[in-house]
Amino acid sequence: MTHIAYRTNSPYDALEGPYSSVCNGLTNAKVIIDTLQIPLEGYNQPALIGRWKKTRKLFLPKILGKIAPLKYIFDTFVVFFETRKYLQKNKNKKVLYIGVDPLSTISLVLLKKFYMFDLVFYSVDFNKHRFQNKFMQFLYEKLDEISSKQSEYVWAVCEGLVEYKKKHQKVITSYVPNSNQYTSLLFTAGYKKRTGNKMCWTGSCITPRQFSILFSVLEKVQKVRPDLEFHFAPVINHKEFEENCKKHGLKKWTVHTLHSRAEWQKLAAICDVGIAIYDDKFGSTKFIEPLKMWDFLLCGLPFIISCEPSIAKAVKTSGAAYLLQPKNIIPKDGSLKKFLDPKNLESLQKKCLELAKEYDIAVQMKKSL
Repeated sequence: MTHIAYRTNSPYDALEGPYSSVCNGLTNAKVIIDTLQIPLEGYNQPALIGRWKKTRKLFLPKILGKIAPLKYIFDTFVVFFETRKYLQKNKNKKVLYIGVDPLSTISLVLLKKFYMFDLVFYSVDFNKHRFQNKFMQFLYEKLDEISSKQSEYVWAVCEGLVEYKKKHQKVITSYVPNSNQYTSLLFTAGYKKRTGNKMCWTGSCITPRQFSILFSVLEKVQKVRPDLEFHFAPVINHKEFEENCKKHGLKKWTVHTLHSRAEWQKLAAICDVGIAIYDDKFGSTKFIEPLKMWDFLLCGLPFIISCEPSIAKAVKTSGAAYLLQPKNIIPKDGSLKKFLDPKNLESLQKKCLELAKEYDIAVQMKKSL
């Protein structure tokens, strides 16, 4: 059970996330997966239900998705009744239920009062300031706590959330990253096209502040390596990226329109260094584990990253990631220049691949199960 966000450009399918990492990992571990995927915002797009990668569309009343509190209530009803139907149909089978996010899980907690099954709550983010309304924020945090305490197993997408749940909810939590299934094919194919001077980024910037933070860092990076080509693969706001490239004086840049995570990974594989910059004032940043971090590692790509997100200790200490100082400040000790040296970047490629193999999602799922 999960919520999904849809792409805003063709082919308008669901964006990949922790839920897809888990489903891919379980499938690789020879586990049969059935899913219920509910749109995160409104019901203009359908819910998806059924066997993983073979889902059918479930159209929900659009009017009920227009007001957020009403949608949240209806979401819980959809999860409750669809799961109840599934439970009755599969009552003689051994089934493990996984709720991704508290809104998807709370209905499963209620159903446990009437049916016997094991429940996993997979906590994929947390935001201390998700809602301006104090009651909504209290409800959100309470649902998260109940989902944690009433589930047989609790997984968290990052080490930051593991520590939070241990400290504030007294819940033992397993770290289950949103990593990839390991393969060396991307690196092998991309390595032939590397030039030593390509940097890549993917994601989204919504506010002027987010654009300003990212491009301010890139301006400084360009001063250290004036020869760098910047390759952007935004999910939205492509024109705004082109405008900011010009505004901030980037010399060599390309804004790509890509249509899947697979396409982004192929782009990353031909580049030489990645970058992931986060807004330090965003309420959930410390409880985010960057999805792009695992793509960089899978592609054998060292990367620059903000220090605020939750980054696995093994990645932090590996040298494959260059951590900026708080608030995205670049250290003045010359370390960035050393990190961006082409010979150093090439020397770190093997370490990236080793980490990608160690954190293979199928391996992680087997440990968790």
